[in-house]
Amino acid sequence: MLEAVQLRRLIAVTFACAAVVFIATVVVASGRAQAGQRHIVHTCSAADHQYLDTVSSNMVQLGYWSDSLVHNDVAPGVVVKQARAEAAQIDATRPTDGTLEQSRSLLRSMFMEYARAVYARSRGRSGGLAMGSAYRLANDVHDLLVGAQPTLAGLGCDPAPLLK
Repeated sequence: MLEAVQLRRLIAVTFACAAVVFIATVVVASGRAQAGQRHIVHTCSAADHQYLDTVSSNMVQLGYWSDSLVHNDVAPGVVVKQARAEAAQIDATRPTDGTLEQSRSLLRSMFMEYARAVYARSRGRSGGLAMGSAYRLANDVHDLLVGAQPTLAGLGCDPAPLLK
């Protein structure tokens, strides 16, 4: 016999499961990034240059859309769409350097979490959890790039513009 499930209970269970999956993903990605720092051989290929240019451009765009959202110059849906598009652009790159490859997945997740936060706020819900995740992912990327910056800069692929 089928029993009716209360909508609130179903939503709460769905949210809890999604949170567990997300937290596990962040922990695995962060652990992979930290563990991978020990044995990485750095490169500076054309793909690495393209990756750095794409990320730099997308970060500028994210800043523009965020400022526009704060000043009510753009609808939240536009910002969500742009953040998702920027995540897809970063995901489409294929850097050959190990650190840049690790930062790619973290940055893609950061843009998606930012989009989730804006979407939640636009629906009257709290975007704090997603925004906090986006900030943590950004900090993980920053830490990765700071550690690799001297070597990458020496090879001609300086990530310094991304560290500002």
